[in-house]
Amino acid sequence: MTNKSNMEIAILWARVSTREQSEEGYSLDAQVKLLRDYALNNNLKVVKEFVTPETASSSQERKQFQKMIEYLKSNINIKHLLCEKTDRLTRNFQDASTLDDWLNGEL
Repeated sequence: MTNKSNMEIAILWARVSTREQSEEGYSLDAQVKLLRDYALNNNLKVVKEFVTPETASSSQERKQFQKMIEYLKSNINIKHLLCEKTDRLTRNFQDASTLDDWLNGEL
């Protein structure tokens, strides 16, 4: 049983980029369930979920990523970003650099 008073907060990121990924066990539902279970088992409270379906255009996906970054910037108490795989989170070096800046407290 988790102690809710000691829970740290987290956000969740789930993304699929192709229909094949959805059908091979990487569905959004599977990712979200896995990450919610991880949070529960690791005393983390998920306060926001960012979920991007494979049907989203590249610009829509980038908007979601930017919304997530803005959320992190405005909620500096969030120290945990949950994703099923790193390649679900970053699409390019710029994304990786932005997340590195967040990890280092430079956003």
